Amino acid sequence: MVNKKLGKGLSSLLGDKKIIQNSSSENKGLLLVSIEKIFRDESQPRKEFDKEKIDELAQSIKKNGLIQPIILIRKDNDNFTIVAGERRWRAAQLADLKILPSLLIPDDLDKDEISLIENIQREDLKISEEAMAYLRLIEKNNYTHENLANIVGKSRSHITNLLRILNLHEYFSDLLNKGKISMGHARALIGKTPDDFDENTLNQIEKGKLTVRDLEKNKKKASITEPNLINEELNLSSTIGFKTKITYNSKGKGYIKIFYENLEQYNFLINKLKN
Repeated sequence: MVNKKLGKGLSSLLGDKKIIQNSSSENKGLLLVSIEKIFRDESQPRKEFDKEKIDELAQSIKKNGLIQPIILIRKDNDNFTIVAGERRWRAAQLADLKILPSLLIPDDLDKDEISLIENIQREDLKISEEAMAYLRLIEKNNYTHENLANIVGKSRSHITNLLRILNLHEYFSDLLNKGKISMGHARALIGKTPDDFDENTLNQIEKGKLTVRDLEKNKKKASITEPNLINEELNLSSTIGFKTKITYNSKGKGYIKIFYENLEQYNFLINKLKN
């Protein structure tokens, strides 16, 4: 037999717990917050949500209520930002809930760390989303790879390898996110573009018919740089004042990489390019 209280939401289990309409700084712990006062965090790691799973969760919420609170941080006096639980918040909207049980975290906790850990523990992030979240925390808090590994419960090598994946071409990054290639394949493909392969080889990569060793051999062959290309890189670096790398394939397609060390150099470079 279904518990009738669950269908009414968590408020029925809390008795006279006050619903927060105009929140003050004294509100702590478990709150019941109007859904209209809750907003998603635009910087949260997860960017895509499975619509079918959200619909299934909405049906469960309609039947049983929202049993697990979402985690919030104060946006301003009257509004809140989601730290963890955006899937539940989206599903609750579909279920037409007006009030959500919520936990308000202290201001001294890092919402980005909590959001990343919650996502890792609850539902696998895309590999690229996880890597971007790691990079954000490293840049924000000046963490070493070892620091971050201890915080999120991963190995240091896992952190390092995922950060390297951020240099992967978006075509191969998409294959990695979809599970069509492994992390080993991805590492061998860093610095490559689809134009570096013929159509047959690309199909073999996508179908998982090429081994990591095959890709590494291909990479070693492609890493031989022509003397003229080295001179071009040196001339360009001398002209613009930044280290550069020029890459092209047999079809003449390619790209130029410009390396900078810090934000000051970045701003200088952008202004120089604009002028």
